[in-house]
Amino acid sequence: MTKEDWEKLYGILENTYSNFRENYPKMKNGKNKKIRERASYNVDNEINLAIRWIENYPESFDLMTGENASGFDKAIVWDEFIRPNWFSVDMPRFLERMRSKIESIEEK
Repeated sequence: MTKEDWEKLYGILENTYSNFRENYPKMKNGKNKKIRERASYNVDNEINLAIRWIENYPESFDLMTGENASGFDKAIVWDEFIRPNWFSVDMPRFLERMRSKIESIEEK
């Protein structure tokens, strides 16, 4: 991936995470069922959007799951990542790793 690809993906995932953070508390603590259901729908959409973008860039998948991890380890990390409670914890860490990766790529 080029630096521009990483920056594009970072921007998309940062926006996705921002939308997730806005809806996740409503999903858990919304005042009524309609608010909770709508927030749950939005949370699922944001996670699915992140999944599609990460899967489109195999290098980002490796960065998230660990480049030297076994297939089994990657499956566990991925399974946890796509769950809302873990997404809220793992996505900021992944964004930080992406930021470090972007900064480490030399300009050409």
